[in-house]
Amino acid sequence: MRLAHAIDTFSTYLHANQRSPHTVACYQRDLRGLARFAGDPHVADLTHELLHAYVVSDAVQNKPDGQPRAQATVNRGKAALRSFGSWLVMTGAAQRNPAEGLDIRRADRQSPSTFTEPERKRMLREVHAHKGDAATRDSMMLDLLLGTGIRLAELVGLDCDDVDLDRKRITIRAKGGHDETRFLNAYLRQWLRRYLRHRNQADSDSPALFLSNRGTRISRRQVQARFRLWLQWAGIDRPGLSVHSTRHTFGTRLYRKTHDLLLVGKAMGHRTVEATAIYVHADDEALEEALEAL
Repeated sequence: MRLAHAIDTFSTYLHANQRSPHTVACYQRDLRGLARFAGDPHVADLTHELLHAYVVSDAVQNKPDGQPRAQATVNRGKAALRSFGSWLVMTGAAQRNPAEGLDIRRADRQSPSTFTEPERKRMLREVHAHKGDAATRDSMMLDLLLGTGIRLAELVGLDCDDVDLDRKRITIRAKGGHDETRFLNAYLRQWLRRYLRHRNQADSDSPALFLSNRGTRISRRQVQARFRLWLQWAGIDRPGLSVHSTRHTFGTRLYRKTHDLLLVGKAMGHRTVEATAIYVHADDEALEEALEAL
């Protein structure tokens, strides 16, 4: 079996085991880079030396403009190779994992890009001040992002039936393809109740909670475009802010309220404490700022 065909079969295996579409796409991209580098050999001809040569090549280590890639990106490529190699052994296509011995060096965790409290309040105020169907939808999307910490894909994947105001919960399709619930506080329940009345008046057969101007489920790209508009309305022009910053802002605010990593991790759907520990660093920055101001 040649490498290109094996990559396609491996991708099907990942989908069947409910790996997230994002993970599958990233692994495909990394492995197809190997196929271009190696010339699509038979998988039996993959060796440790070949994979090591690929990992240290410019294709893995550098961006198209020649700038070095982030360590996390390189690590992801190594993880793809190791997972693919394990699958080759499991299926009998290879006797040994050719990616064995590829160490994944821990990347330095950077503090997440978050909104300051004045920025958060200002953006909420500006978005809420606008009128019309799109503004009503935008206000609810922003409130949910900042009030639950859900990801962009989880937001656009919400259906009206996923909202359970009696149980104070929403059900999301979380990273990895499984369903999870998130708590809705009194503020979010109040605004969701109003929003649902407005949403139910829309002339659309879509089950989606948030609709585009065409009456179809809003896309991630459309939300990203609206997010840039929200920043513009609020007069926020700071590099590094994205829709994902709303999730980091939620995690940072919750940690500062509770100082409980396990609670924050549960609220955000993290599988490991390590994934939540980044918010401790964010809190340290706030402490440094406060001490400087004394």
